[in-house]
Amino acid sequence: MFKLIITAIIQSAFLAIAQYFMKVGMDRVIDYSMSWAFFRSFMNWQLGLSLLLYIVAMVIYMFMLKSYSLSLVYPLTSISYIFTILLAMFLLGETVPVVRWVGVLFVMLGVGLIAR
Repeated sequence: MFKLIITAIIQSAFLAIAQYFMKVGMDRVIDYSMSWAFFRSFMNWQLGLSLLLYIVAMVIYMFMLKSYSLSLVYPLTSISYIFTILLAMFLLGETVPVVRWVGVLFVMLGVGLIAR
């Protein structure tokens, strides 16, 4: 079980970092228009890195599914909620209200119950 939890933490970290770079990359995409510049604006390194990190997270997730049951693995991936909120706070300067932290706490309590 310890190996699964460590693997889930690593997978969740890759997923959260991928989401951060997806947000940063999408902020660089220009407003919608049927132009070559619009489609070309999707070709930034942040979106490319995000895609790569999503692939790494998916490969780790597939390894976890190969070794453990889906009903155990899937809830553990919600650890990424904490990592994503922390990245949004510290790297994007977003404010996170207390009620959102309470929601994440309930999710993590559920994860703890499932992991037991």
